[in-house]
Amino acid sequence: MKKNELSFKEKAKMAQEDCLCFCDEEISREAVFQVPIEVPEGFVVDSAEAVGTVTWNPDNLSCVSEPCLTWTGPAPEDISMNYAVRLQGTVTLLVSVSPVRNQYGQGNGAISVIHTEAIDQIVYYSAQSDDCPDFSHITIEDILVVPPFYGSPLTVTGTIIFAPKPQPRTYVFTANSNDRTVSVIDAALNAVVKTISFSDVPTGLGVTRDKAYTYVLHGNTNFVSVIDNETLTVTHTITLGGAPRKIQFESTGGSAYILASGSIYMINIASQSIINVIPVPGGEDFALDPNGQFAYTTNPVSWSIDKYDLNTGRLTDRMIDTFEYPSMIETPFAGDFAYVLNGELFPKSVTEINLSTFSGGSDFNRFFEILNAIVFSPDSTRAYFLEPYFDPFLTDNLTVVDTARQRMIANVSLPGAVDLTVTPDNDYIYAAQLYDNTVMVYRTSDYTAVTVIPVGAGPSAIAM
Repeated sequence: MKKNELSFKEKAKMAQEDCLCFCDEEISREAVFQVPIEVPEGFVVDSAEAVGTVTWNPDNLSCVSEPCLTWTGPAPEDISMNYAVRLQGTVTLLVSVSPVRNQYGQGNGAISVIHTEAIDQIVYYSAQSDDCPDFSHITIEDILVVPPFYGSPLTVTGTIIFAPKPQPRTYVFTANSNDRTVSVIDAALNAVVKTISFSDVPTGLGVTRDKAYTYVLHGNTNFVSVIDNETLTVTHTITLGGAPRKIQFESTGGSAYILASGSIYMINIASQSIINVIPVPGGEDFALDPNGQFAYTTNPVSWSIDKYDLNTGRLTDRMIDTFEYPSMIETPFAGDFAYVLNGELFPKSVTEINLSTFSGGSDFNRFFEILNAIVFSPDSTRAYFLEPYFDPFLTDNLTVVDTARQRMIANVSLPGAVDLTVTPDNDYIYAAQLYDNTVMVYRTSDYTAVTVIPVGAGPSAIAM
C-alpha cells in the first residue's frame, strides 16, 4: 500500500480515534494588517507624500501540520488523507511613517509603532506532513498610508505574504481503467507524484484551458469527477443522464461540454454544474467549433455530420451523402477545419472538412485500419493520427500531419500506444501504454523514446 493510501476502515478508525475532520477550512496564504499610529501633538504628516515602511519578525510564529480527510469520489469509501498546514502565533511588525514635520513644515522625521499581529490560519493543504513554508521567505506587500478622517488616527495597512502562490506545474494525467485510478505525472520530473483512487472506472480525461481542473469521465457509470489541479484532490462530482463518452472545452474556458447517451451536457466550470442539455440523436462523437459557437457530431446511423448551435441547442445544418459511416471527429484549438474518420468497413479514411463553408474536402493519402485518437498540438500546427499497434503487421502506427499544408509529413512507430498528448512547446509526446502500465515519452524532433514512466494498471487515456 502506497503512502496515504488507506482503506476505508483504517480511515474511519483514524477519524474516530484522532478526531480527524474533513479538509473544508478555507485557505489563505496571506494576512491583512491595519496599524493605527498617533501623530504627536504639534507635528503633521502630509498624506500626499507620506511613505510607510514595515519590518517584521516571525520568531513567535509556528507551523502545525494537521491530518485531515478529503473526498475523492461519490462513494463513502472514496477518501484520502491530506495535511492542513496551519500557521499559529504572532508576527511582530515595526511600522514607520515618514516624513513627519512640525506645524511650521520643518524637519524630516519619522514616527514608529510596534504592532503584534495574531495569526491562526491554514495556508494550504498538502499531501506531505512536513510541507511547512520557509519563514525567511515571508514578505510584506501593498503597504498603504491612510490619512486620518472623522477622528480616526493615521493608519498603515498592508499584507503579510506567508507563502507565495505556487508556480503552476505541468501535470500529465492517465486514466488507469484496470485499477480505477488516475496517475498524476509531474512533467518537470517525469515521475508520478500522486495516485488518485476512484470507486468507478476512469475511461476519459479532459483538462480545462486554464489548466485549473481535470475532468475524469467514468464510462461505466454516469459520473464525472473534477480534480483541482492545484491541490490534486477531487472537489466535485457531476451526475449526467448517461455514461460520459467525451469532453471538450470552449475557447473562452468558461464551459465544458460532455457527450453522454445522445446528449451534450454543458457544464459551467465556475460552479461545476450542468446549465444546459442539448439532445444530439445518433451522435457517436463530437467536436467543438474553435470559436465556441457550434458542436459537430458524427452520426453513423444517417451517415452525416450534424451541426448544432450551442446557444440555441438546435440542429442548424447537416452534411449528408458525403461520408460513409463517420465515427470520429476532431477540431484544432485554432482553425476553421475538422478531421473526420469515416468508412463502414476496413480500411477507413480521414477526410478534412471546411467548417466555415461546412463542406467536405479531400481525403488524406493513406488508409487506416482504425484510429485510437486524433490529437492536435497546442498550437494546432500538427495533428497526430494514432492507430492500434499490431506488430508485425502495423508498426508505423503514428501519422504526423502538417495542418497548414494538410499533408502527412511522417509515419513513425509508437509500440503499444493507445492515446497521446503533446507538450505546449511541441517538443515531446506522452503516450499511454495500455498493456505495459507505463507512459512513454518521445522526442518530436526524431520520435525517439527518451523516458519510461510507470503508472497505474491499464492507462487507457492521457491528458496534459
